[in-house]
Amino acid sequence: MFCMLAVSAFLLPVSADAQERTDPLETRVLVTTQDRAVLAGELAARIDRMAVRPGQAFRKGDLLISFDCAAYKAQRATAAADYRQADAQLKSQKRLFELRSVGELDVVMAEAARDRTLAQLQLQDVYLDRCKITAPYDGAVVQWLSQPYQIANPGDELMEIIGSGNLELELIVPSSWLSWLSTGQSFKARIEETGSVIAATTERIGADIDPVSQTVKVFAAINGDAGKLLPGMSGVAVFEPES
Repeated sequence: MFCMLAVSAFLLPVSADAQERTDPLETRVLVTTQDRAVLAGELAARIDRMAVRPGQAFRKGDLLISFDCAAYKAQRATAAADYRQADAQLKSQKRLFELRSVGELDVVMAEAARDRTLAQLQLQDVYLDRCKITAPYDGAVVQWLSQPYQIANPGDELMEIIGSGNLELELIVPSSWLSWLSTGQSFKARIEETGSVIAATTERIGADIDPVSQTVKVFAAINGDAGKLLPGMSGVAVFEPES
């Protein structure tokens, strides 16, 4: 859709001589966010709950997805028991070493066995931490890519989310504008969905020019509070002539 919007930029008046422009220049603008992700599972387990439905908002740290991890909890309990046994064995070997009943090698072997069981216990804790996925930032759910009670495998895509913060503006402008357009340049943007006019400043200019349309992407920071802006909103950016 944005490609169609970009083409319409050429239908708007553009001064032939950037050095002598006296009228405002306009182009289409799109509200985007730097926070967008597709969440994937990291273990093989049944999805127990999809806590936030598509279109619903969430806060950073909220539960998004939980898995049935009964098997992993049992494995963790087994690892904890093995660790307690190995730790007790090490303490016993150290006591016997003090009494000169065993050699130093016996203590070293017992210590290594204890460390192996500790590593296994820590690994099980990692698995349990992956039994739930929490929100990395404030935002909303775009769509579910899986359903509750399905079996998820590592790498399976489960949910697409989008952040409500870190908003920025994306413009596609004629490459001829590069003769006067630079970073740090201020402009106004009229957002059609809200009717609001926001101030923005160009922040980054695309690294290449599209050879077919002779356009380049420009990214701009929103000055001040973004208000009710949402990713996907669009409007018109207006660059006033320099005084």
